[in-house]
Amino acid sequence: MGNGGLASNAHLFKRAAKIVVVFAVALSLGLHWALLQSVAWTGMLVTYAQQTSLRDALTKTFDGKNPCRLCKLVQAGQQAEHDKASLLPLVKIESMPCAIAFVLAPPVSAGVPLPPDFAASLRAESPPSPPPRVA
Repeated sequence: MGNGGLASNAHLFKRAAKIVVVFAVALSLGLHWALLQSVAWTGMLVTYAQQTSLRDALTKTFDGKNPCRLCKLVQAGQQAEHDKASLLPLVKIESMPCAIAFVLAPPVSAGVPLPPDFAASLRAESPPSPPPRVA
């Protein structure tokens, strides 16, 4: 087995990782409830359309007065998630205890020391006057 097998495994792993991330984001946004609710509405619409006209079936499906078992399950699940989320304590981050500054410097070759005031010299010049205009 040559390099092709490793490349194929890497591709499958990346694809699986993307699917897991998409699934996790969908769950965190509550899209699973929207999917279940859509399935419930579709089933209700089909059932009611077999018994009455399409107009009446649409009305009965979306009026909220005739929820099916799956609609009630979705509503209970959403309420349980909402109740659980309201019990979690909120943490407010006022400020960071320390600040980190980064200085971006051009690359230097090994063995060449930087001047002691190198970082200060980067900001020694004043900005151009008048400021440049974007065309």
